[in-house]
Amino acid sequence: MTSYSIIGGTGALGAALARRLASAGHQVIIGSRDPAKAAAFAAAFAAELAADLPAAARVSGAGLADAAAAGEVCVLTVPYAAHADTLAQVRDAVQGKIVIDATVPLKPPKVGTVQLPAAGCAALETAAALGEGVRVVSALQTIGAEKLASGGPIDADVLVAGDDAEAVEAVRTMLAELGLRSWHVGPLANAAAAEAMTSVLIQINRRYKMEQAGVKITGRPKGAPKPGPSLQIRAVPGLPLFGPGDDLALAIGDALAADEPPRDGDVVVVAQKVVSKVEDRAVLLATVTPGDEAAAAAAKAAKDPAVLELILAESSELMRVKPGVVIARHRLGHVLANAGIDASNVSPDQGEAALLWPADPDASARALRLALEARFGVSLAVIISDSLGRAWRMGTTGHAIASSGLKPLRDRRGESDLFGRVLQATVIGVADEIAAAASLVIGEAAEGLPVAVVRGAVYDRDESAGIGDILRPRHEDLFP
Repeated sequence: MTSYSIIGGTGALGAALARRLASAGHQVIIGSRDPAKAAAFAAAFAAELAADLPAAARVSGAGLADAAAAGEVCVLTVPYAAHADTLAQVRDAVQGKIVIDATVPLKPPKVGTVQLPAAGCAALETAAALGEGVRVVSALQTIGAEKLASGGPIDADVLVAGDDAEAVEAVRTMLAELGLRSWHVGPLANAAAAEAMTSVLIQINRRYKMEQAGVKITGRPKGAPKPGPSLQIRAVPGLPLFGPGDDLALAIGDALAADEPPRDGDVVVVAQKVVSKVEDRAVLLATVTPGDEAAAAAAKAAKDPAVLELILAESSELMRVKPGVVIARHRLGHVLANAGIDASNVSPDQGEAALLWPADPDASARALRLALEARFGVSLAVIISDSLGRAWRMGTTGHAIASSGLKPLRDRRGESDLFGRVLQATVIGVADEIAAAASLVIGEAAEGLPVAVVRGAVYDRDESAGIGDILRPRHEDLFP
């Protein structure tokens, strides 16, 4: 355990850093110009932490000089306007210690403009003011207080500058312990880059309505093997609850534009339910009159006769009917439970209803693809997915019930394996694989995330193919 003095610990950045340090089991001393304020803040903070992390509530408060003297490592998180005066107050107390300077030289209201001081950067001013007996390390300027306060992982890097290699590595070890990846970017003078970057990030946040933009270093070590294939799957946030007549392409396009625009080759996977909802495929059960066949099947399956009537209307045949189970061959050729008819995530406001698949799912996928491609100027594929059971296996997985922009099968027959053998029967159901991957983030219950973007999937482009290619012909059925 190390003791850390957070000078300016009652501010947003200082408090967020104090929380992470205390949660990691370190002792934290909150430093403020007003000792009483620091003590009260620390007491409230310790009580809050103790509710969830009893062992982590090692927090106290003191005036600036006393706090600086109490900690083994001192962290400066004060506004630049208070920088020089604070340094004068803590100078004697920090001799022989590491001082982490998170100061950014911003003078409101022009915080979106780089304002480096004459010395080159605030960190160099700190080193000059504290003298040679203090090892000053610059860090944390590009990590927002809100990110730190979240307590979760942070998808951004910390740039660490300093002239003392041992001190730099000590700070980097602390940052790693707090879940932050860092890079030693050279001598203390290079802190100017991180300090200036803060104004750049502020501009990005303002112009693009970003929340806490950050810096991330990319690349890989020289001589390292090239990275293997990778797949990125992300749910698209910000979508509404859809209803009949809603413009699905417009809503998805707006959500993608606000989150991250699609790229060439991306696959947009859309849950069948939202497509069916906007196409008004919900049927009130009270409006359905069951026939004799539906009544007989309902009695055998112990299901609502109205639901069985809808299943019959959507099917070419009922293949198995047992208590609690109806396996049907859908009019489009898919074999599945209940002909895809479902009542989950269908609002009961107007009465009990069942949701049917889209009348022409491939046409729905094609229209959505063309609209998104036109809006973003990229080449995409679209899959409409539903969760289906599998023969001889428990549980459901995502399956493609419609596609556009890709061949649903990837035929690798004729290619060679690692040892030169010619593949004889390898045909990959790539549309189903992508749908199953996307279902991991789309979810099945109350997630409210009906659209995902899959990036990096390997598929063959085809603008005319539909999902019918993936259905096994009936004459090849081994279990008629």
